[in-house]
Amino acid sequence: MKLFILALSFNQPKFCRAAVWNPYGITFADEITIGYHPQALFINMNNTVYTVNNKKKQILIWINNSINPNKIISVNISISYSTFVTNNGDIYYDNGDTYYYNDNESGRVNKWISNTNTSVNVMNVDAGCMGLFIDINDTLYCSTYDPHKVIKRWLNDSEMISTTAAGTGKSGNASNELYYPMGIFVDINLDLYVADAFNNRIQLFKQEELNGTTIVGQGSSYNIISLRFPSAIVLDADKYLFIVDRNNHRIIRSRSNDIRCIIGCDGEGSQSHQLSTPITLSFDSYGNIFIIDGANNRIQKFDFLPNSCDNSSIVLSMYSSELTRNHPSYSRTGCGLSNYYFEAIQVNVNESDYYNLNSKSSINIYGYMYSENFYPSGPSTNLILKNSDNSSKGQLQMRIFLQSTTANIFVITTYDPDVSGTFSIVVSGLNHVTFERLSEYL
Repeated sequence: MKLFILALSFNQPKFCRAAVWNPYGITFADEITIGYHPQALFINMNNTVYTVNNKKKQILIWINNSINPNKIISVNISISYSTFVTNNGDIYYDNGDTYYYNDNESGRVNKWISNTNTSVNVMNVDAGCMGLFIDINDTLYCSTYDPHKVIKRWLNDSEMISTTAAGTGKSGNASNELYYPMGIFVDINLDLYVADAFNNRIQLFKQEELNGTTIVGQGSSYNIISLRFPSAIVLDADKYLFIVDRNNHRIIRSRSNDIRCIIGCDGEGSQSHQLSTPITLSFDSYGNIFIIDGANNRIQKFDFLPNSCDNSSIVLSMYSSELTRNHPSYSRTGCGLSNYYFEAIQVNVNESDYYNLNSKSSINIYGYMYSENFYPSGPSTNLILKNSDNSSKGQLQMRIFLQSTTANIFVITTYDPDVSGTFSIVVSGLNHVTFERLSEYL
């Protein structure tokens, strides 16, 4: 992986098209540290992590991969939804929510000046800034959920004057309108990307244009994936979009003709591979993704897997067998009949990574991957992924993350009951795998 080098304060890694991340996250910070329902997150080029504990009115800073915050800055805020840090260490933070918090300090964006340890007002706003961004020309952008627009101000202007960058000031779904805009991103061409939350879309506003184009989500010309209240948008070096699909509790990676879920793809939850109402994300310089996992009150880190971009040494491993009428039978998931023959195989890997499983079979087969244990009487328990004969030649295909520290149980059965026949499973990946037929199911 190479990095896109520019005078930016944040990371924009460069990934290959096939890049993947470990779907099992590590908790970087929990509720004890960051408080209830965290919102703001920023990571600079030195991998310094910034967030805000709203209850304690503190900006928390992690330096040099520390486990706990190295620096804590007390600030006079009601609630801060977003933050942005410049190369000189100045911290811009939202304190704009006048609807819920109407006091002398709200209705503004503040800057904490690093060399004086003081805060000053840099923008007046009508509502909280759900997203903050500073472009390469030192223009500050704020997305306000009400009155449904993005405003901007040149920071070198001596007057506190803001202008409209997108939106009309009223909610709507026309090309020049927004409905509860949240996360924003401005690229080096000064094009503005907006997570238009209630319109379930990502809008692109070219430089100085007030009519936007829907590039992902409802109303886009290539709408193969549905968004539900997208809350943040980040671009990598090749302009792949990383979208926080908040109410679908997942992260989407998108570019033309290439849209897919990369994190939180198994539904809402609190386990390490799940998210619940994620808010925003940020990259470190290694391409790892940090996510504010809002309803779980934590920051999760998902590691980039560099080997996913190395196709020079793919290893193939094969398992062959035959389903016979002497095999045990059960009622597979999604079917009320009980006479489906099956074979359970433990797939052992030396390195946790993504692997592709493909079948070669004389029969139409189904495959189910389980973690730790498989219970024929409760086939939904511990189920990770299932797949059927959905390829062009009627064969099973599955791409899955297998862990070296967990028993990966692969169950082969059939599309129709009372069917027997031969099959082979080919596993491809960067490492050799071994197979063990489980005797307890013989």
